[in-house]
Amino acid sequence: MRNLPFYMLLSLAMTACMANGGSAAKQAGGVHIESGPRLGAPRATHQLVSTGKGQLLAIGGCVRAGCEAGPASATIDIIDASTMTASGTGHLLAGRIQPSAVALPDGRVLVLGGWVGGRVSATTEIFDPVTGKSTAGPTMAGARNAPAVIRLADGRILIAGGYDGVDVRADAEIFDPVSGRMTATGSLGTARSGATATLLADGRVLVTGGGRPDREPRRALASAELFDPDTQRFLPAGAMAQGRYKHGAVRLANGDVLVLGGSDERDYGGKLRSVERFDLATEHFVAAGNLADPRFKIADGLLLLPGNRVLVAAGDSAPEIFDVAGGTGTRLDYDLGGQWNYMTLVRADAHTALLAGGYREGRIEPTDQSWIIHLSKG
Repeated sequence: MRNLPFYMLLSLAMTACMANGGSAAKQAGGVHIESGPRLGAPRATHQLVSTGKGQLLAIGGCVRAGCEAGPASATIDIIDASTMTASGTGHLLAGRIQPSAVALPDGRVLVLGGWVGGRVSATTEIFDPVTGKSTAGPTMAGARNAPAVIRLADGRILIAGGYDGVDVRADAEIFDPVSGRMTATGSLGTARSGATATLLADGRVLVTGGGRPDREPRRALASAELFDPDTQRFLPAGAMAQGRYKHGAVRLANGDVLVLGGSDERDYGGKLRSVERFDLATEHFVAAGNLADPRFKIADGLLLLPGNRVLVAAGDSAPEIFDVAGGTGTRLDYDLGGQWNYMTLVRADAHTALLAGGYREGRIEPTDQSWIIHLSKG
C-alpha cells in the first residue's frame, strides 16, 4: 500500500476504533478512558468485584440477546488488576442472571440469589479465585433477586429485601464468613427490591428507594431506612423528594450519601436526572442538583472521584461527571459505542478502574467490551 499522509492514517485509526464500539482514548475532567480487555463472554446484569487481592472478577449474568442465560452465565472472568489482562476463568455451581456478589475479607466472594434455571434462587455459593471454583454456601431464608447487599464494618454481609419471583420481600439476614452461617436479623420497615445499601462511617447502613420494579403494578419508593448492626433493627430515615429504583448511591468524603438517577414506576419511560443527598448530620434528604442525562440501571456504575465529584459511567452512550458542589453533571466526550444499561465499574487501584459489560438499551444485547478508566491523582 502506498504511503498515506499522517492525518489520513489518524482518521483511519479513529474510524476503526469507532467501528469496534468505542472512541479513541481521551482525557476529560481528569479521567482518561481507553478500551480494556474483552470479557470471556458478553455479560449484563453480572457483577464485577475486586477481591482486594489483585484480581477483578466478572461474575455470571445474562450472556445472550434478550438478556437470556447461556453456559457462560456459570463462568467468571478473572482479570489481573495490575495489568488489566484476563488471567483465567472460574466456574460457578449454577448459571446466574442478575446475581448479587460481595468480596469477603479473605479474598473469596459470596455469590447469591438471582435467576437460576428460570426461577429466582435462594442458593448461595462462595467462589475462591485461588482454585477457580465455587463451593455451596448456606441457603437463604427465601429466594432473592436484587436485594440490598453490603459488607458491614466487621466483615459480615447484610442481605435485605429483594424479589422472590412472586413479590418483594422485607425480611433480612446476615452471612457470617467466619462461621459460614446465615442468620435472620430485623426486617425492613417496607418491602423493597432494587434498593441501594450504603455503609456509613459509623457502621450503620443506609437503604434508599427501590420498590417493586419486577412486576406490575410497579412501585417506586421515596422512603429510606437505616440499619444498625448493634441493635439489628431497621429504622425510618426520612424520604427523598422522588421515588426511585434502579438508581445509584455513593458515600461522599464528608460522610453524606449521594443518590443519583434511577427511574420512577414508569421504568424506561420514567428515567430520572434528579440527584439528592442524605445529610448525615440532620439525617434528612436535600436536593442536590441534576445529572446531564436521565439514567437508570446504574447502581454498579458509579465511582467517587477526587475533588468531590462522582463518575456516572452507566446508563447512556457516554459517561458523565457529577460535581457535588455545583450540583451539575457534565457529559464526557467519549463514545462507549452504545447506550449501555447494567454496566459494572470497580476500582483496580487508587488510580485505575475497570468498566465492563452491560446491554444495549432497546435491543437488549449484552457486550463483552470493557474500558480502562485512568483517574487523576488529584
